[in-house]
Amino acid sequence: MFAQIAVSLVLVLWTRYTVKKILGSGDELQRIRSEIGALVVELDASADRNVSIIEDRLSTLKNLIAEADKRIAILSSDSARRLRETGTYDRSGRTPAQRGQTEPPQESTTPVTAGQENTELPFVRFSEKPLPVEEPFADKVISLARRGFSSDIIAARLGATMAEVDLVLSLERERGGGTREP
Repeated sequence: MFAQIAVSLVLVLWTRYTVKKILGSGDELQRIRSEIGALVVELDASADRNVSIIEDRLSTLKNLIAEADKRIAILSSDSARRLRETGTYDRSGRTPAQRGQTEPPQESTTPVTAGQENTELPFVRFSEKPLPVEEPFADKVISLARRGFSSDIIAARLGATMAEVDLVLSLERERGGGTREP
């Protein structure tokens, strides 16, 4: 029995020694710990960087929302003012004060039948940007002539006859515009 315990103890110690020798004992564990430490430091720096980016974007978003709220408040007060101004002029262009009224006229809610005409003028919305105006023919001819195009090329480009182009160019020369025809 003592022999079995001694043999078992020798086997355990030998196995332990062999395992430590195969695993590289403390050197290998130290290398693994240093790699894990480096990974933890790198992950921590990456997390800090990501958090600072998110905080910066959140701050920017809060500023933009505050600016939008200010603009909405201004627009709502402006629209309230415009609603008060609606109906201040009648068809003749007079204000309620000029007509002797204190409130804007109320819209009639009576339906228009087939025999009646609606006497109220419709609301006309004007364009917010000017309508494109085509450049006059003479200006196009003079512009192309100043860029060095001949009469036949100008006529072909503009879809006109050479006589029309020559007429415009001769009138321009008489006025002293200084266009030259090559």
